[in-house]
Amino acid sequence: MHYIGAHVSASGGVHNAVQHAIDIGANAFALFTKNQKQWKVAPLTEEQIGLFKNAMADAGFSAEQVLPHDGYLINLGNPDPEKRRISLDSFIDEMKRVQLLGLDRLNFHPGAHLKQIDPDDCMLLISQGIDEALAETEGVSAVLETTAGQGSALGRTFEEIARIIERVEHKDRLGVCIDTCHIFAAGY
Repeated sequence: MHYIGAHVSASGGVHNAVQHAIDIGANAFALFTKNQKQWKVAPLTEEQIGLFKNAMADAGFSAEQVLPHDGYLINLGNPDPEKRRISLDSFIDEMKRVQLLGLDRLNFHPGAHLKQIDPDDCMLLISQGIDEALAETEGVSAVLETTAGQGSALGRTFEEIARIIERVEHKDRLGVCIDTCHIFAAGY
């Protein structure tokens, strides 16, 4: 089966994303499981989790039809150890939120070197961050998304994505999302 959908709003609760997908005639969707522009958010409640799972079941959606996206502030390649720890903790929290919702993958932008370290060293930090997040979660895959390469963002070439992947130990829970808009902007 082929899936066609869009990134839909989860405003008012993650369960609302399901209805928004239905409203546009989608048979798949992407969503943020929390505010994508903030570090601190309240944990998902049992009620929110139940509402989401019920909405999914009522609509006939399975986990493979949903691609959650992590927050925009996360940078697994941040060369500053304190800032990287904040990013990594937030990434792990997002993986756990996905798991609580009964979903099985999290889409994310790899990270950026911020013109402070060598890109290859940054890709190693990203790989190590992915491994740490995968070690602290179960049943959720990390899905690297290609980027447009704006600023010092990595993942703009297939070679950069491959370099990150080759350094990840838990490859069985790793995927790639080829964002066609991003790769077009990156020069493909």
